[in-house]
Amino acid sequence: MLWLVGAIFLLLGLIARQQGWRPERALANIGQDIIQQAPIANMPQLPQPDPVEEASVVQVISKVVENPRSEAYTANLYSGQAEGIPWANAGGRATIETYLVEEGDTLWSIAAESELDVDTLRWSNPDLERNPDVLPVGAELRILPVVGVYHIVSDGETVETIAPKYGVAEVDITNYPPNGLYPPFELSAGDGLIVPFGRKDFTVTRPSLSGGYALAWPLVGYVTQGFLPDHHAIDIGGPYGATVYAADAGTVIHAEWARTGYGYTIIIDHGEGRQTWYSHLKGALFKAGSWVARGDPIGEVGSTGRSTGPHVHFEVRVNAERVNPLDYLSSFPQ
Repeated sequence: MLWLVGAIFLLLGLIARQQGWRPERALANIGQDIIQQAPIANMPQLPQPDPVEEASVVQVISKVVENPRSEAYTANLYSGQAEGIPWANAGGRATIETYLVEEGDTLWSIAAESELDVDTLRWSNPDLERNPDVLPVGAELRILPVVGVYHIVSDGETVETIAPKYGVAEVDITNYPPNGLYPPFELSAGDGLIVPFGRKDFTVTRPSLSGGYALAWPLVGYVTQGFLPDHHAIDIGGPYGATVYAADAGTVIHAEWARTGYGYTIIIDHGEGRQTWYSHLKGALFKAGSWVARGDPIGEVGSTGRSTGPHVHFEVRVNAERVNPLDYLSSFPQ
């Protein structure tokens, strides 16, 4: 009898499997029903991330726009690098250094030793900017690591307002590592900034052609020293770098450094034995052999480095004899 009962159960199991019944599924369903009917107390809720709306995801493409008037940035900022310093520098300096003026120093000698120009020294040290000839022994000079300007930030100034003053792009200032600037580039009054390759401009009244007089004034300024027995010229004071103009038409016969006491000198020959000399200049805008008209710009006010201030030493020579220039000029510079 037992074999018959077993056979019947086996037959019923085969029929159930053919109809899709599985015992493992039945057990799983029974377990799921138990879980749903018996809630777990104090189950902690896991934080769920906020859904991200598709419209809130924006792709941003940024681009640095440089000042189109800038002649400083592009390749120049990162050229002339000394080994080990990955940015523009002079003399291998990575930061601003201090120089103590010694006996016998001049602004020109310090500039040459520092591999800078005189303007950079002046624009980095306020006392020198006012008068480049004031160079007392023991004075401390700020020596920049690059040709340019050292700017002291005033209240309310920003990189955007400072850069155009010196003809550079904003990135000239913000990207120069010694400045240590990081976005959003906030500045405070009194901060010092290096403006790599920055230049300063200023306006000086241009002298008139002084029609009716033998010569025109080469510069509008004050006569700081007149024609004397031991000074056969007049000195006309003016801002360092101010433009100097030809007193009359003629041929440039000399435009280079002259003997001791004259510094950089331009000589114009006007014919009939008459010449005008312009000394203590920064340089010349014409070479020897050039023809210039009356009132043409010919150079810029310089200095000897040990004088009474920036000025033009102006001589008039007739048949090689030095004569008083005031006899050939209008009463006042105009």
